[in-house]
Amino acid sequence: MFRRKKALIIGCGWVGFRFAQKLLTLNFEVTATTTSEHKINALEAEGISPLLLDFNFETDSETVAVISSLHYDLVLVSVPAKKREHQQTCLMKFERLAKFLQKIQAKSIIYLSSVGIYPSAPYLINETNIPNSSLDPKLFQTEQTLAMRVNKLNILRLGGIFGDNRIPGKHFSAKVCEVGNQFANYIHLDDIMAIILCLYHQRIEGQLFNAVSPLHPSKKEITLQMAEKYGFAPPSSFENVSFDKKVISPAKLISDLNYQFIYENPLDY
Repeated sequence: MFRRKKALIIGCGWVGFRFAQKLLTLNFEVTATTTSEHKINALEAEGISPLLLDFNFETDSETVAVISSLHYDLVLVSVPAKKREHQQTCLMKFERLAKFLQKIQAKSIIYLSSVGIYPSAPYLINETNIPNSSLDPKLFQTEQTLAMRVNKLNILRLGGIFGDNRIPGKHFSAKVCEVGNQFANYIHLDDIMAIILCLYHQRIEGQLFNAVSPLHPSKKEITLQMAEKYGFAPPSSFENVSFDKKVISPAKLISDLNYQFIYENPLDY
């Protein structure tokens, strides 16, 4: 008998919601967690089975029992370690999340992290050439909390996410831009979804990848290009502020997954 594949999205924010919609087009049964009651109806309207779940608190035993009784083909974890969140509070949240994930039966589990974990460096940054002691302590601790407890977990360190209605540089429309000289470490939403599906279909397990577009134009170049393309006012000015170099390499992802980026250059977003 034909069995529809099952997916669980833990943290149905912007990326999680768009990916859930994508999975529905691929005939997956999709369950998604949210911390907001007002999102329940919106998820149900899309054909997504919603669960109210907030890892800032202990998880309800009945919810855990229901989830752990099912077998999922794909689990996407999109729970952020927030900048303003105290490190100990964040750690406790991820301890609860890890405990929850340990009870789930799944073929593939993928956690969305961030390239914000890396410091600046005068060389191209890959997954292994920055010592752990130099990584952002909160982000590294959250990754390790999950990786040490969740078998075969894949981690994607995402760049700044754009696509859909999010346009790079639009935030600076008619404003002073102080980051124009910085190099962009961005990724398009379409590439994120395609990469997740590649990990799933290729049965990749226990790997860490940087996920950013391979080309890194300056944020000034991108902002001016997007203003012309999408018709918004460019920044009122660009201040010549110095910055420490930070350029992230997706070479491992391209090589190991034989992945061809849909958007290699943020100028094409």
